[in-house]
Amino acid sequence: MAFAVTRSFGAIPGLAVATLTLGLGLSLCLITLGASARAEAAQFRSSPQVINTLSSTYGFVIAQDITLSRIADEYPGLAPDAELASAYFKNAFPNITHRLAENLATLMGKDHAREVLDDIRRQIKKELDSQLTTDKLTSDFAARFIEAIHLRAQGEYLPSPFKEFLLATKYQIEPVYELYDGYFQEFHTKGHAKSQGINLALHLPASWSAAEGRLPHIVQKWQSQAGTGTDMIILEIYDLHGDTVSDAQLKVMAATDQLAQWAPINSQMLDSGLTRVNHRQVYWFDIAMTQRHQGMPITSQTREYGLFLDDKLIRLHCTSYHPAADGTTYAKAKTDLTVDDGFSEIKPLCEGVMGSLVVMDSN
Repeated sequence: MAFAVTRSFGAIPGLAVATLTLGLGLSLCLITLGASARAEAAQFRSSPQVINTLSSTYGFVIAQDITLSRIADEYPGLAPDAELASAYFKNAFPNITHRLAENLATLMGKDHAREVLDDIRRQIKKELDSQLTTDKLTSDFAARFIEAIHLRAQGEYLPSPFKEFLLATKYQIEPVYELYDGYFQEFHTKGHAKSQGINLALHLPASWSAAEGRLPHIVQKWQSQAGTGTDMIILEIYDLHGDTVSDAQLKVMAATDQLAQWAPINSQMLDSGLTRVNHRQVYWFDIAMTQRHQGMPITSQTREYGLFLDDKLIRLHCTSYHPAADGTTYAKAKTDLTVDDGFSEIKPLCEGVMGSLVVMDSN
């Protein structure tokens, strides 16, 4: 599924109207979090930025629904088309306003979230009442807006960060299906300064934010929930300077627990093995460790894949981060981990990303 705009709509007042909800969310939600605010596995992080964007995304969908309703009332002949566009969007993003509201209730507390969302709905209705006047709500605009909603239902013509937060909310529990449903970004290493001459491509979820890595072996990294989440995927390529590892050697390494040499110091090996990706043998392992970040102990759980290609090592690791249990200084065993949900969700996603990897001819 492509996300580039496939046709031009020009300046459509209604689209600008729908987009104004970003400002509404920002003005309404810069507030102090209540005592019930918390961040859980598969949940959004508790931060002003996340709350603002979730609120804005909620307002974006509400403005869209109100505009379609106004079109149906103003132009009865277009009512079936407006209803069909609405149905397409709701099918693409089922129960999305309810799910956005639930996330806000988790982060802010139910009563606080209800007040904020009620205020958003009132302000949006007031703004649309003044902007969608008869002279502005023309039949041409109505037809273009309906067509735009059809494209949004396909994942196109959705402005950022609404697209990312809609997708992150939809696939909050099973993020791997964001890939399988065709909402992905494609990354190529060809021409990258850190590629070590390796030309490969892989797919990442469209809702994840990409960034360059600072270390020389990190080609690219991606962070969940438009760069605000607690999950990370990192692609690394190492030059082994002439050393190679054959399939037979890799089998011996896996059988004799030598895969641990690729794991960080002080990490706990949870599981490991070999698999095949596009007819190439790769190793994988799951590890856990606890580190201190800004004085706080953070538990991380990682699924890593490794592919030896001539004298290069391609590593893809997917990590879920969570606050460590009180008194935990390092993860000694799986039972020391406070939250496993986030890891159980990112493991199949990591498998999906690795499964999309294609090594191309370097010429």
